[in-house]
Amino acid sequence: MFEKMFSLAISYIAYGALVIMMVFVGVAALARALNFPIIGDVEIVQLCMVVLVAGSMAYTEYRNGHVEVGIIVDHFPAKIQKILDYISLTLTMVFSLVVAYAFYTKFDMHHSSILLGYKYFPLKAILIIGFIAWAVMAFQKITVLFRMKDYQKFED
Repeated sequence: MFEKMFSLAISYIAYGALVIMMVFVGVAALARALNFPIIGDVEIVQLCMVVLVAGSMAYTEYRNGHVEVGIIVDHFPAKIQKILDYISLTLTMVFSLVVAYAFYTKFDMHHSSILLGYKYFPLKAILIIGFIAWAVMAFQKITVLFRMKDYQKFED
């Protein structure tokens, strides 16, 4: 239950970033058409994109929305499919924790954007939280898979 609420909270932050980005792109395009361009519009959209991507990964994992190609794997026996799911979920968890750790070690409170001077540390914190949330969702799926008697694919 904690995993669901955690990923849902992160996804609402991502949805907020998406709405801000959509409105801002519309306003910036209109302002540019009226010969009043907004300084730093591309930079602001790029910053919102970071929040959008980092916030949506855990929720996508929760909803089983990541792309998977099962042309060959779906024909394997259930035991082999379960082992492959263990491997892929473990790799997902390790990858997301390594990326979160990399962002944590490179965390710099004074680094800022060139044009607007916006400090990057809130975005880096969101990135770290987003990747940790993705790892938590992968770990939760591993525990569910471990408790399954008969293998069945994760569905919505």
